[in-house]
Amino acid sequence: MTLSRRLVCALALPLIAVTACETGVTSGPKLAKDQVLRVMLEDQPASLDPGQTQYTYEAAVLRAVSEPLLQPKPDLSGVEPAAAQSYEVNGAGTAYVFHLRPSARYWDGTPVKAQDFIYAWQRLVDPRLAAPDETLFANAILNGEKVSLMDPQRDKATIDSALGTLGLKAVDDLTFQVQLQQPYPAFVWLAALPASAPIRKDVVSQSGDKWATAPASFITNGPFKVTEMVRNDHIRVERNPYYWGPRPALARIDFTIVNDGATALDRYRKGELDVATVQLAQAASVAGDKTLSRQLVKTPNLTVFWIAFRTNSPPLDNPRLRQAIAQAIDRNAFVKEILQGEGEAATTLIPRGMHGYTPSLTTQKFDVAQARASLAASGLSGKQVSLTYAYDQTLDSAKATAKFVHDQLKANLGIEVALQPLDANTLSSHLESGQFQITGPRGWTADYPDQADWYDVFLTTSDNILYWHNQQFDNFVSVARTDGNAARRDQEYLQAQSMLVSEAPVAFLAQTVSWYLVQPYVRGMVTSPLDEWPGALDPVALSIAPH
Repeated sequence: MTLSRRLVCALALPLIAVTACETGVTSGPKLAKDQVLRVMLEDQPASLDPGQTQYTYEAAVLRAVSEPLLQPKPDLSGVEPAAAQSYEVNGAGTAYVFHLRPSARYWDGTPVKAQDFIYAWQRLVDPRLAAPDETLFANAILNGEKVSLMDPQRDKATIDSALGTLGLKAVDDLTFQVQLQQPYPAFVWLAALPASAPIRKDVVSQSGDKWATAPASFITNGPFKVTEMVRNDHIRVERNPYYWGPRPALARIDFTIVNDGATALDRYRKGELDVATVQLAQAASVAGDKTLSRQLVKTPNLTVFWIAFRTNSPPLDNPRLRQAIAQAIDRNAFVKEILQGEGEAATTLIPRGMHGYTPSLTTQKFDVAQARASLAASGLSGKQVSLTYAYDQTLDSAKATAKFVHDQLKANLGIEVALQPLDANTLSSHLESGQFQITGPRGWTADYPDQADWYDVFLTTSDNILYWHNQQFDNFVSVARTDGNAARRDQEYLQAQSMLVSEAPVAFLAQTVSWYLVQPYVRGMVTSPLDEWPGALDPVALSIAPH
């Protein structure tokens, strides 16, 4: 299963891509005659409608064919112009004005207008569409939350007029204004999400909900356009002749659907794929192959997993015991044994590759001597502690994680852990009612690369199965969300993360890393934490060298 965004309730693999690293741009004067890139998709997209996409294998295609107002810089240091050539924000941080490119066109030659962004963003908030990213936009835009909570049936007659009250305005054809409910420094990342790309109302009116299912009606504004869709086989995109920016070197990208890792590896070896995901079952053989190992691109994901504690019931209401457990887990061994190397140890909430990553927070660092000292400081001994670890028995990864934690705590602290395998529904019921002591793995995958997206799951007001309540943490997170002073905001989030790591309502385990095989003749590739495949963020820069 490939991950969607938001809360990850079990370690489901293979996982999404990727992270910032040094650029791998290789320039050369010669290009292959056949400028076609063949990229593996791990599943058939359910939709390419920007208002409906939620999986990486959908966004992988959408990024190539649709262009939002802004785009992330590969190193995630900020955003840069895309469909908007510039923007400004008012002093209060509550209003953004985007100036669209006069030369921007859809692939049928129609100009991109501010009204198209209004329509697209209204769809994201419209409760009748139930967009996966609805909450992100509804919580930011003026009146968005109120409109999104309307009932599609009861309020059917008034939803259209209510959408007109959103803080969205076309000052003119090339000027799009957004009014926010409150200051929200992370808003620029929403304007760079694939889901926020423009959509023409006339196209959807003519083709209805099926507008994004056929090349003829899927009219988009990105550097490429979809020209073929063969279900469970491939999606082909070719250059958009009206794209405002540089002409892509690639004439075509063939997104080939291959949901079996062994088959994908075989097709890559035969030269039928240029970019392929290495799934866990194939990781060892790829790493041990002299040729393939040199073609590996390893990119850490903005995904962190942890094990969760019920913190309001003995003995796990004791923070020193929770610290001891966190310090007793060898995360490097976890990555090697459970993730087959496709990960790296994590002892903090914010992952490497994202602003706010703070490796100096070492309270949860693996250290057996410190773990035993923390256990002693808790007033308990290993023989006095008996715990139960509940997990989803339908997932091999969850079973393996549970056994790994069991063995680590037995060997390093002398703590007995009873393993409780449950079906998914029973486990969910137990977690909601607080009938557990330890569970996992759970985790989070970034919706967008800003700290505002990470902390809410631990708030007192959230659906917090941990029963961990820290008013200072809540305050820091609440203030930071709207703080327009970047340096002060960083300190507020640092204080919150320090509390979270120290009080250990969860024990962080690992940040996942995606492995890709990339043929050596693929040029211009720069990876980023937000890529769905290496180079996805800027496919215009890619080319094929002679081979």
